[in-house]
Amino acid sequence: MTDGSLARRYAKALLELGQEAAKADIFGAQLDAFVRLALSNGGQLHGVMSNPSFTPSERRAVLDAVIARVELEPMVVNFLKLVLEKDRFAALPDIAREYGALADALANRVRATVTTATPASAALQREIARALSTATGKTVVVEASSDPSLLGGLVARVGGQVFDASLRTRLESLQVALATTALG
Repeated sequence: MTDGSLARRYAKALLELGQEAAKADIFGAQLDAFVRLALSNGGQLHGVMSNPSFTPSERRAVLDAVIARVELEPMVVNFLKLVLEKDRFAALPDIAREYGALADALANRVRATVTTATPASAALQREIARALSTATGKTVVVEASSDPSLLGGLVARVGGQVFDASLRTRLESLQVALATTALG
C-alpha cells in the first residue's frame, strides 16, 4: 500500500490538469482503464513496471509499447511516463483510486453499490440513482450487482449509509416481531 498523501498529490496534479483541459472525467476514465489493464492477467504489466530488476529504459519501452495500443489523451500519457520516471508505478492503483475520490467530491458525486435479487435493468438503475440522489443531495453513480439471497427488493450502500429494502430483511424483521409478540 502506498502512502496516501503521495497518491493524493499525484492524483490532485492530474485532476488539476484535467480541469484546465475540461477533461477531468475523461482523464479519470482513462486512468482507471489503464490501471485495470495493468492489473489484468495477474498484474503482469503492473509487476513489470514496478520491478526494479528491469532497467528504466526497459520499463519505458514496455510502457511505450502498451501506450501505442491504447487510446489515451496526451496529458494522461505524459502523466504515466512521469509516474514511471519517478519510480511510482507501484502506486498507480492508489493514485487512480484517489483521483476518483477527488473527482467525485469536486463534481458533488457519490458512488452507490446497489444489490438486487436479480440483475437490475438500466431503467431500474436510473430510477434508483434518482431516488438516491434525492436522498443524498448529490449525483449518484450506481454500481449494480445481484444476490439471489435477498429474495426481492434491494440494498443500497452510499458512503457509510445503508438503505436496506430487501425482502429478506423485511421477513427477518417480521419473524422477530412475531417471536416477540408470542413471548409477550
